[in-house]
Amino acid sequence: MPHAGSTERMADAIRASGLAEEFPEIDSACAGIYGKPAAVEAILRDRDRVEIYRPLRADPKEVRRTRAAKKRAKE
Repeated sequence: MPHAGSTERMADAIRASGLAEEFPEIDSACAGIYGKPAAVEAILRDRDRVEIYRPLRADPKEVRRTRAAKKRAKE
């Protein structure tokens, strides 16, 4: 966790978390702070929440349509 006057970058935090080693498919370029995209070179402040984004596995609308169709078929 960065401290006052820290110059820790988001890329440093991602590397320190070990997630990049555990999940090599993670693209650290797709990351942000508190839901807002940010460059991996962004300097972190105390208590910043670093988020790593990944593509969706399925289209949420299509999943809902499929679920609704299955429910209608059961009725």
